[in-house]
Amino acid sequence: MDNSVADQPNTYPPEEDLLLRSYDQLQTALSIGLIATWFWDINTDKVYGDANLFHLFGVPENPGDKGLPLKVFTNNIHDDDRARVSHLIEEAMRNHHGYEAEYRILVDDQTIKWVLARGRLTYNADDQPRSFSGVLVDVTDRKNAEIHSQEVEERLRLAIESAKLGTWDLNLLTGKLIWSDRTKRLFGLPPTADVDYAVFLAGIHPEDRDRTDQTVQECFEPGSSGRYDIEYRTIGLEDGKLRWIRANGQTVFDAQGSAIRFIGTVIDITSSKRTEEILQRRVAEQTQDLERQTHQLRTILDASLNSIIAMTAIRDETETIVDFVMDTANEAVIKSNFMTPDQIVGRTLLTVFPGNKDNGFFDLYVRVVQTGRPEESVQYYRDEFGLEGWFEVSAVKQGEDSVIVTYNNITDRKKVEMAAQQHAAELKEANAELKRSNENLQQFAQIASHDLQEPLRRIQAFSDMLQSQFADSLSEGETDLIRRIQKSARRMQMLIKDLLMYSQLTTQREPFAPVSLTDVLTDVLSDLEMTVAEKKATINAVPLPTVLGAPPRLRQLFQNLIANALKFTQTGQLPVLTIRFRLAMADELPALLHDQRQLPFWLISVADNGIGFEEKYKDRIFTPFQRLHDQTTFSGTGIGLAICQRVVESHGGAIDAISQPGKGATFNVFLPVYGELA
Repeated sequence: MDNSVADQPNTYPPEEDLLLRSYDQLQTALSIGLIATWFWDINTDKVYGDANLFHLFGVPENPGDKGLPLKVFTNNIHDDDRARVSHLIEEAMRNHHGYEAEYRILVDDQTIKWVLARGRLTYNADDQPRSFSGVLVDVTDRKNAEIHSQEVEERLRLAIESAKLGTWDLNLLTGKLIWSDRTKRLFGLPPTADVDYAVFLAGIHPEDRDRTDQTVQECFEPGSSGRYDIEYRTIGLEDGKLRWIRANGQTVFDAQGSAIRFIGTVIDITSSKRTEEILQRRVAEQTQDLERQTHQLRTILDASLNSIIAMTAIRDETETIVDFVMDTANEAVIKSNFMTPDQIVGRTLLTVFPGNKDNGFFDLYVRVVQTGRPEESVQYYRDEFGLEGWFEVSAVKQGEDSVIVTYNNITDRKKVEMAAQQHAAELKEANAELKRSNENLQQFAQIASHDLQEPLRRIQAFSDMLQSQFADSLSEGETDLIRRIQKSARRMQMLIKDLLMYSQLTTQREPFAPVSLTDVLTDVLSDLEMTVAEKKATINAVPLPTVLGAPPRLRQLFQNLIANALKFTQTGQLPVLTIRFRLAMADELPALLHDQRQLPFWLISVADNGIGFEEKYKDRIFTPFQRLHDQTTFSGTGIGLAICQRVVESHGGAIDAISQPGKGATFNVFLPVYGELA
């Protein structure tokens, strides 16, 4: 089949021939605009068109009367539109109706043109499509403007949505009010609700309604800016919920200055309002607290026993500090300076207290301001106004050029200190004398013990010799006399031994080391094993703590306490001893330790079921040679408990006793805790 229309046999009906004859005339008429025409011979698949058609589809050369296959044109349709355009063409062929499509053409793989295509088809006698003709209109500019408008509207919509804004539009000529869904929600209404200005006013809190309406009406007045900016509360018309709203709007005026339109936005500021209320409440509370603290600070300053003055440096033209102005002073300055705060505040330091320059206090204040480091000093003060005495001063920098001075008149204390120093010197001399006396006492005790024990040994030897060699020739009275001599000699020997022990506790001091009281108790019980067995005594003891001390002395302590308990037993009753320990309470400490209540002490108790004693005599039992019971009934020197007291006190502790006659006795030993408590 020939590609030229002119070479084709005349097989078209008369009306189509007429169309073909007028084709050239139409081309001339349309070539001056942006409209292109086409004619597609479906049987030959040739498309004929004007220059505008080839230009729109980016066909480089006009084929003239030869025509081009349809695919040359459809291939240039944008990939996203090609299938849709083909479908519309097929649908028009199938359903015998007109064709209309808007699509994009891709020119040179870069330029995109939007076109609007309209056409119609002709059919042969067999109802088969023969030709398809129509026009193309270049709508690129209109379409780009439309797309831009859509993009702007979409960005505006997204901005409104992201800002959670509601919108309104009031036509003042018709009274029609349009609200967005979000605006309706802010008034407690569903999206389907109808609204007008009366609904708007009804949704506003009664206390804000008149103010809001007045503000709106002022925006409509000719000559006004028409600007609308207000905050008000709404009460949901259906949900009853209270909300805070911020509204912004603008009135549109016509050429005559009459308001014709009122548009704007609303936003929910309930959360920020609540935050603002909380912040305001907190500010009010903090203000009250600050006022209260200021009052309390003034009260504290005036109640302080220390004199306090706040001063600001005065500088000359060379920035050298030449004086201080006193800004604040508390009531305690009356006690230190015999002046009231009113006589000090507002005046300069060297005017009121000129002696500060001579005694070095002024230089101290200057250094504190310059270095920022606090300083303290004690100096004697004297000035021409008669103020004189010892003053203790502490200065701290405050701010850029100020200093807080805290001071006290310590003249009386200084006199006491000087007296104390003199007393300390005297006490030192007395201690030296006591040391010499103790050394003499120790020498005397050693000499006395040796000189006394030697005659005792001879008495014991002679009495033993008389008893063993002359037993048969001695009368009963003479034998009893020898027994008494021996008994007195043994008592005298025990007394000398205890006296020597007592004097050693006073004059000798062994180095202290950690001592396990459990080990000490085990050794003591081993030494007293025979006595415990003879008495058939029961001893209940728990493991005891470790303390800092001298093992021999602590062994003597427990030996005397346990021996004492085994000695003073009740007739017909087996002795029972209980030894326990725990941490002492502060209020349990004896008077001797009251000044050490902040320190921890172990309370070690040794309790028995013996004869006991009246507590009113408990001070006597710790005094040497003081006895509460007849010597013929209970043997002993009367110095054992005195030794216990000396041992405990030499270890920094104390001993106390609790007892009732016939109900046993409990001796409480208080010793300092060694190491960290678990």
